[in-house]
Amino acid sequence: MASWRKKFDKKADDIAIWFVRRADAYASRSVSNKLRAAGMTVNMRMTPEVRNVLDSLYETQVNLIKSIPQQYLTQVSTLVQESVSRGRDISFLKEELQKRYGKTERRARFIAVDQNNKASNEISRRRMISAGVKKGIVKHRSGGSKSYRHSHVKADGQEYDLEVGFWDSHLKRFVQPGELPGCKCEFRPVIE
Repeated sequence: MASWRKKFDKKADDIAIWFVRRADAYASRSVSNKLRAAGMTVNMRMTPEVRNVLDSLYETQVNLIKSIPQQYLTQVSTLVQESVSRGRDISFLKEELQKRYGKTERRARFIAVDQNNKASNEISRRRMISAGVKKGIVKHRSGGSKSYRHSHVKADGQEYDLEVGFWDSHLKRFVQPGELPGCKCEFRPVIE
């Protein structure tokens, strides 16, 4: 068990590094394209602010990945004990494992999409600020989802300060596009 966890922890580092590099490359290309469309050419340098974002993303990814096996093993252990206490009810165990696995798979998919959106938006925001862009326009995207935040729909098209964020009337605080779980909002830079 300990050797398996050690291997998983090592793999978590590799996956997190891959994720952060890929997110940075994607966001940098996106920022470069948006600025080029506005008539600006900017060299994407590694600023201290961007480095902080990438380091923070790396830590978040490692922690998320490392939490998966512990949660899964705890759930399986609990289900096995419950099955034994029911007199080795194998059908119960099988049904519960299938239910839990389905939930785990959906959760993993949600986390992957959510973390990609957060990473791309935060790297893009930092790169824009480094390029001298100070304002953005909220672009609400529901991604075809039936659930969305009404306060973000209201903010669609609103100009805001990239350092501060836009006002979320439901939460009564400033947020960045894509910051909240499941938020697919983006921003378009305002080139002055």
